[in-house]
Amino acid sequence: MKKIIFVNQNKELFVAEQETVAQACAKAGFSLNMVCGGKGTCQKCKVTIEENGSTREVLACQEKIKTDLKIYLKDSDFTHNASILTATNSHQIPFSPAVKKIFLPAEQLLAPAYRGSWEHIQQVMGNKLHAPSLALLQKLAALSQKKELTGLTFVCWNNVLLDIEENDTTKRCFGLAIDLGTTSVVAYLYDLNTGQKLGTYSSLNSQISEGADVITRINTAINQPDGLARLQQKAIATINNLIEQASATLALDFSEIYTIAICGNSAMQHLFLGLNPGSLGRSPFTNITSDAVTARAKELDIRMHPNGIVHFLPLIGGFVGADTTAVLLALTEDELKETRLIVDLGTNGEILLGNEHRFYATSTAAGPALEGATIEFGMRGTNGAIERVKLSGGKVEIQVIGSEKARGICGSGIVDAIAEMLKIGIITKDGRLLTAVEFLKNCSAEHKGLAANLAKVKNINVFYLTEDIYISQKDIRSVQLAKSAICTGCLLLLQECGGEAAQLKEILISGAFGNYIDVNNAQAIGLIPKWENVPIRSIGNAAGAGTINFLLSAQAREYTSKILPKVVHVNLAEHPDFQKAYFANIIF
Repeated sequence: MKKIIFVNQNKELFVAEQETVAQACAKAGFSLNMVCGGKGTCQKCKVTIEENGSTREVLACQEKIKTDLKIYLKDSDFTHNASILTATNSHQIPFSPAVKKIFLPAEQLLAPAYRGSWEHIQQVMGNKLHAPSLALLQKLAALSQKKELTGLTFVCWNNVLLDIEENDTTKRCFGLAIDLGTTSVVAYLYDLNTGQKLGTYSSLNSQISEGADVITRINTAINQPDGLARLQQKAIATINNLIEQASATLALDFSEIYTIAICGNSAMQHLFLGLNPGSLGRSPFTNITSDAVTARAKELDIRMHPNGIVHFLPLIGGFVGADTTAVLLALTEDELKETRLIVDLGTNGEILLGNEHRFYATSTAAGPALEGATIEFGMRGTNGAIERVKLSGGKVEIQVIGSEKARGICGSGIVDAIAEMLKIGIITKDGRLLTAVEFLKNCSAEHKGLAANLAKVKNINVFYLTEDIYISQKDIRSVQLAKSAICTGCLLLLQECGGEAAQLKEILISGAFGNYIDVNNAQAIGLIPKWENVPIRSIGNAAGAGTINFLLSAQAREYTSKILPKVVHVNLAEHPDFQKAYFANIIF
């Protein structure tokens, strides 16, 4: 074992020889920004170490530990104050949660002669409850003997008895709706008696230390002996941390949370439930199950009532997951009536097109460029990220998350920067970044000052946004590939359903990235198709809103089984026109 000292954090621990510096950091609670999953390609986990009296900068995910060493971490290396979308556009639906509490006073518990206590309770409650487990029968027997008993509270999930509690606890009944995203996780806590939202809690998914995208995580789960267990533990730990936040804030006991409804993409479903995702990682990309999965909290080590119900919403199929199902549940009756294009932007872009009679769904691998992973100065939407860019009067105007010194650029900033450079003519339609000399030949007098921002770094054309942060020709190519994947998916779905753009009522953009980007700039670069007289708007965290509806309303739960048979899954990888359309749409 080798001794590792974190100098700036005043912490030390011992790790096995040949572990990486990144693994040591994670064990110490300082997970680094490894968006490539430790492959060494993103170059974003550079740290300073001291070994045998010599100090050097290393790539933490690649540097193996051979001897005792010191690690000099800056707070910014492991502190990620992310901008996480929590807002939902909810609409009124009938309130009827699956979990309810029923209190029977002591006098109603007394069974008539020669009749079983449980059978009597069943009759009093309308003969709707299934027979309880042996453990609950034992608990009923013990509680029934208490002399000071005022009554018993029966916790029911539909017709299943979850628990029997002493005296009247009906006022304490809570549930959570959770959007388990690849990058971020959002939890909404509700009072199941009133339907009131009590709090919203969010954090980054701790799986990000294993890679920014689902493919990297799937490969980790498949190829590393403890990969699947590690990824599952990290997903559960993230959720448990949010539950702890909620409990501490509202002074509630974990055991008072009786149900959780969860949505997530197909990879998140597999990794959260501990299902080997091998079949999802290779053609034809099948799921272990697309149906809804119901488990008890104690099976997953979730910090809630041990008999509580954890319900993962059903998938649509392939890489179109339960988060897309949840988006459908978030739509109003009016939104369902007319044909709409719905796009959830991210590393894995999910796309829906249709109406209440028929929906077409697909997913397209946009890659991590829009989340900053393959961008030289790319980063997530955390403090220090450039989130807005405007070119005006020959100068670059930027807006930085947290109003601090810029450390990089996130997806919304990348879209803005490229749209602005296209508009002014710094980038050509085929994506070529001009040199200063080329730009000055045709630019207007107003924009001449921007020529000073054009330079070469390692013989690659770049455009400086600040003194030390730039957009490179390589970055632009990465964005072209990502935007083409999303745009092609939208166009082919329209083709697949035999529709015309004129039939579209509007385009809806869901998800965090879609909420933060400038939609006009997104259309300007061709990330989202632009059609005349077809408006576009953001609907916030629609996946979260749909999961909330599932948690709170029997109507939404029933609608799930009705709408899914009407969804046609389109596999773009096998579409005969995909390759041709994809290369055509690379052009801005």
